[in-house]
Amino acid sequence: MQKCRVTTLAGRRAIVTGAAGALGQVIAERLAAEGAAVAGLDLNAEGLSALAGKVDGLAEPVDLTDFDAVQQAVGRIVEKWGGVDVLVNGAGGGAVSWFHEMTPETWSVQLDRNLTSVFNVTRAVLPSMLEQRYGRIINIASIAAISGGRLVRGATAYAAAKAGVVGLTKALAIEVAEQGVTVNCIAPGAQATPGRDRDTPDRREALLNQIPTRLLGEPEHLARTIAFLAGPAAVNITGVILPLDGGHSI
Repeated sequence: MQKCRVTTLAGRRAIVTGAAGALGQVIAERLAAEGAAVAGLDLNAEGLSALAGKVDGLAEPVDLTDFDAVQQAVGRIVEKWGGVDVLVNGAGGGAVSWFHEMTPETWSVQLDRNLTSVFNVTRAVLPSMLEQRYGRIINIASIAAISGGRLVRGATAYAAAKAGVVGLTKALAIEVAEQGVTVNCIAPGAQATPGRDRDTPDRREALLNQIPTRLLGEPEHLARTIAFLAGPAAVNITGVILPLDGGHSI
């Protein structure tokens, strides 16, 4: 007799930002496979629409750096669902620029994309979590926030923004711990996303030489780690910054 698979997130309602991206899609699909209803937030409306069909969820195309637009988008999700249980702040993106040549615009864009977006969405979602006294917030930073970006030189603004995500995670975890909300952060190293296909053999070898396991991160492994932090077994884990980097940060 075939046993029924237990889904650890059955009945939970999850928002994933950057859900139309390479990592975001895998995360959203994993949470859905674990039983969660998933709403994707991303500026890419076409990508969100395709994802919503796969996970039978909601799609809210929105500029995550626009505070008012995010409030409205999350408000529509909360109105439809009655609340949100899980938030994965996965949106972001880096830009390479040497610090002595960096423009104020580059600096501002990196902070907006990687830190302010986390504030905007978390600020919109948190009231419903506090009201229901339950929530799981998982932020995706970067190993650059810990190592300073040795894997990619010229990532100062990106590393600074992601370090802000680390600080936000720790401070907010303390602030909401007694209200049943946990806040954790994953700091991935280099991931085996489609963009890595552009690496030259020399570039790939140089990259792997900095990683003790000599393995790139697999998006599915990242997604499963997020599902764990969102699930019941992680009830007493909060304020953790978890490197997922093959030992690069040791």
